Amino acid sequence: MIHLMAKKKYLFFKEKLKNLYHKQKLSTFKIAKIFNCTAGTIVNRMKEYGIKRRQSGPKRINISKKGLYVLYVKRGLSAKEIAKIYHCEQTAILNQLRKYEIPIKHLKEKVDMPQEDLENLYTKQKLSTYKIANIFHCSSGTVYRYLKLYKIKTRPLKRVQITKDQLENFYIKKKFSLSKIAKFYKCCPAIVLDKMKKYRISRRTISETSTRHFKKDFNEDSVEKSYLIGFRLGDLRARKNYNLIEIGCGTTKLAQIQLINNLFNRYGPIWITKKDKNGAFHIDCSLNSSFKFLLPKHNSIPKWILNNKTNFFSFLAGYTDAEGNISISQGRAKFRIRSYDKGILKDIHQKLRNSGIKSLFRLDKKAGINKRGVFQRKDSWEVAVNERKSLLKLLKNLKPLINHKKRKKDLVNALMNVISRLEN
Repeated sequence: MIHLMAKKKYLFFKEKLKNLYHKQKLSTFKIAKIFNCTAGTIVNRMKEYGIKRRQSGPKRINISKKGLYVLYVKRGLSAKEIAKIYHCEQTAILNQLRKYEIPIKHLKEKVDMPQEDLENLYTKQKLSTYKIANIFHCSSGTVYRYLKLYKIKTRPLKRVQITKDQLENFYIKKKFSLSKIAKFYKCCPAIVLDKMKKYRISRRTISETSTRHFKKDFNEDSVEKSYLIGFRLGDLRARKNYNLIEIGCGTTKLAQIQLINNLFNRYGPIWITKKDKNGAFHIDCSLNSSFKFLLPKHNSIPKWILNNKTNFFSFLAGYTDAEGNISISQGRAKFRIRSYDKGILKDIHQKLRNSGIKSLFRLDKKAGINKRGVFQRKDSWEVAVNERKSLLKLLKNLKPLINHKKRKKDLVNALMNVISRLEN
């Protein structure tokens, strides 16, 4: 499915984003709600603007054992009061107390839980000890102790009958949340979590639980994998974002956008923007970790591709769809690939020669200011195939593997040209 991304998801004013995040101390999730986008989009824009992120988790504090002992034991301050002094969370102070092996004091203030209120909540409203604990801001154990104190008859422990296979089906296959599973079995999420621990079922990561769009694993087909690596090296950027692989590019060619969409839309969500002021479209796709093979920016073709003929021509088809040119000039078909990837082009040239295809490998343009006055940061290299029989062999190998709409059309025209010239 193609999602046309609205401009407001891309146009964030730096100062406004900085104000919301640093001055108002809003989380990326809360900011995302304001702009009606995902937290990932907010994080991406912050990186682009160079906005430094806050430390995640409890704030790390620098406090000595002696200093903490004086405040907590001698002066009798609570962990909450010390946290206010150090501008951190109470959890951070409690962690330091445990680290320094300073005994943690129990609350001196007694929890006010009238018998009448407790009987109403537990007996009449049938609330669990967990829900009552939330109301009185205490633990479920405290609620249970009050039930015993007031001699309120407790309900028998509910035995939830759920097998490992059932739990795996709900949690892993159907991706149900703990609360949704608990609702199905009419129990609290804590009981479901206990069952998961018992069956040793691993919990989903934060990144997985916050994933809104379905993502499919790569099928590990070596031919398709070779093509995707070739195409990625030629035209795609790829990066890791937690457990996700994000790929994308910007181009003025709609055919290239359509190709990328066709390649990846069955594996993950696609976002395509409208044309920017330079007339370019931007496409992005979010994939799962089975696509981590797209992350490396290889300087040469991987050996497992070079050592297999089908894999090599599939790689070459992907690289051609990204960087290649198949044309007819002065009545003669030609095949060209120009790029900065000297190592890749050199490997292509050598493999073509070893396959009986005559090719040329040469420097196309040197780094520096070119004839149009544009600065070129690196040397540009070229691989070319012009000889008729070599072209025929090359084009026949590439024909079933090329996916780019225009390249396919150009290849068919070039193939007809070569066959015609060989017959004459």
